[in-house]
Amino acid sequence: MANLRWKPRRETLWPFLLAATITWCSGYPASVPTVRWLEVDKLGHFGAYGALATAIIRHPALLRWPWLGLWWALPLASTYGMGDEFRQSLTNGIRTPDWHDWLADTVGAVVAVSLYIRWPWYRRIMETVLWKKRPKPQAHQSTGEDWPQKTQETQK
Repeated sequence: MANLRWKPRRETLWPFLLAATITWCSGYPASVPTVRWLEVDKLGHFGAYGALATAIIRHPALLRWPWLGLWWALPLASTYGMGDEFRQSLTNGIRTPDWHDWLADTVGAVVAVSLYIRWPWYRRIMETVLWKKRPKPQAHQSTGEDWPQKTQETQK
């Protein structure tokens, strides 16, 4: 009989943690540097929602069907961006909603998902393991034949 117990996985938690972080951060006033020719705020929206869409499409349940993942990741990230802009309208002057921010959210999600589906190098970068689990140290099992020799070498 198959094991029916549900185990929480990192791949399931990442989109929720990222969405919670976006919501938490958007409740505070933004201090964004001003650059004449570049909207730094829009780059932040582009990157954050691109990361959110990538976290959604990377879920193991969607990896077998990348196009289904696209149809989940894009609407979820875009709708979440729209909801975040609506929430900002309720903050009484701390943050102001802007449809350009929502557009940057959606474009970031589209670019990230397109890169993930169409370019293997981007997918490989996203799937690179940064921290590998170290194997547990095992006791050295010696046959005993070289034991006196090893202790004499260490004493020299």
